[in-house]
Amino acid sequence: MSLFVMTVKDTFHLEGGRTAFVGSIETEAKNIPSCECEIVLGNEVKASIWIDGEDFLKGKQSPDRAISTSQQINLAACGVRRGGFKIRSKA
Repeated sequence: MSLFVMTVKDTFHLEGGRTAFVGSIETEAKNIPSCECEIVLGNEVKASIWIDGEDFLKGKQSPDRAISTSQQINLAACGVRRGGFKIRSKA
């Protein structure tokens, strides 16, 4: 079973080439470490990425959580938009 599964609500491209994903965690992961993950739409794996770990949202007003990667990822080429897909750890 996956360490975590996130339903991505929005994606942000940050300075320095980082990409942050914000969404709800469907599993009971207390802390999300650096790990290899898959971008999943429906039941289809669209891409593999390395997540650098969990980022903590400033002024957190919702239960959403954030993870980020320094790996370059072209979501449009993967057939996904800024949200509405899942990221799940491979471990």
